Amino acid sequence: MFANQYEEHLAHSAPCASRWDGFDRGDDGRWEDCPADQGQRVIGRMTSGGGYRVEITEFWCDDSLTYEVAVDGHRVHATDDRAQAVTVARWWMAGCPA
Repeated sequence: MFANQYEEHLAHSAPCASRWDGFDRGDDGRWEDCPADQGQRVIGRMTSGGGYRVEITEFWCDDSLTYEVAVDGHRVHATDDRAQAVTVARWWMAGCPA
């Protein structure tokens, strides 16, 4: 078990890998002791060089999945497309370039 998320990130990243390795692990968020039909969990959490704390949270209800991107605790984007949520989070991590 890793002491913190940074150590876990390093353990799952190659030495030459980008800072995005490990950001999205790709699992579906379902585990044995969760409610069968609804739940949520954070699937990505990082802090940008500019000090933004960016989180992606996955929500599920029955067979429906949605994703929320939050910056410093405020929702900035919601979608049912996981890749889009990761793209928006990366944009915030990059400092919101034009």
